[in-house]
Amino acid sequence: MEIDEDISSIESIGVEDAECSFGDISRISGDNSIQSQNNSNQTSISTSADEITFDPTAFIEISDILGLVGKNWMIFRVSPLWNLKFDKNYLASLSKHFTLSIKKNIATNIKSQKHDSNLQISGTLEVKEAYQECIALKIQVINTENDTLMYDGVLLKTPDYTTKKDKSNLLDMPVLLVQGSKPILTAVHNWLAESFDCVVRPYEFASYEFLWLIAISMGDAGQSYNETVLYHYLYNYEFSKCHTDIKFCIESEFLRSTLTKLSINRSNTEATSFHYSDLIKVQSEIEDHFKLSSGINASKLRLKAFEAPKVATINVSGKILIRSSTLMDLILKYLMELEHRK
Repeated sequence: MEIDEDISSIESIGVEDAECSFGDISRISGDNSIQSQNNSNQTSISTSADEITFDPTAFIEISDILGLVGKNWMIFRVSPLWNLKFDKNYLASLSKHFTLSIKKNIATNIKSQKHDSNLQISGTLEVKEAYQECIALKIQVINTENDTLMYDGVLLKTPDYTTKKDKSNLLDMPVLLVQGSKPILTAVHNWLAESFDCVVRPYEFASYEFLWLIAISMGDAGQSYNETVLYHYLYNYEFSKCHTDIKFCIESEFLRSTLTKLSINRSNTEATSFHYSDLIKVQSEIEDHFKLSSGINASKLRLKAFEAPKVATINVSGKILIRSSTLMDLILKYLMELEHRK
């Protein structure tokens, strides 16, 4: 089943600077362990190397994670939902109400041939309670005439989700992954807001979040260091009332030499901390390389998107395309840890 509309277009959205540390990103140097350090000046996400290992075969049975791989997703933030129950009979009844609401919205607000007001559609809300999976609730709108997905949404749960669910009528599922056309997306999100007194808004990556996502993605591509991997950086250049995009490419061999020169590429698993200050150094070296090779000062531009071919594409405006179940799991855990600490 394919989604009704491609949402892979890139948009430029400004973000504010912030600093954070996401423990260890030692996978950049080919190390598959995770270790973190707490710092009084930086926020660290603590993870013991004994608790988590990165075995790609361990994710094969996680069908829901695999279902997210290889697709374009828009990311949204969601405030706690009021009085949503995970009872199957309740959700079945709610799905009927959801379907009627979307049909009514289409009939009154969507005036186009592509989204005819007489469309035969079905809306469903399905609970996901699999052990240790981050997916909590799936939301779909399907055109039953041709079995086409018009909207596909996945609400993710925080690490302490079970505890919060047992103690309050507020369900904290702060991250929503979405595929779908803008009119249907707006209709679904308006229904969520009206039904559960929540706020749904686009997830714009702060600069520190974006650099961490790049680092995690390069770590996954690091398995191909024996071959040349080209990383793509897309910058936005604004002048007067116009703007243009500038794309740079960099080889993995240069990145590896940069990590070695900055003493970041550590082979000792007992000393593999990697903090935001290290990311700044790496990014500075990369932008200096762009300046020498092209004559363009990339540090004066706005970093807009990053691509590790055949691995990941990440946009600062909250769009992702991940082609590895292991990497998808890592990125989702990172996003949920960020929400958990707020």
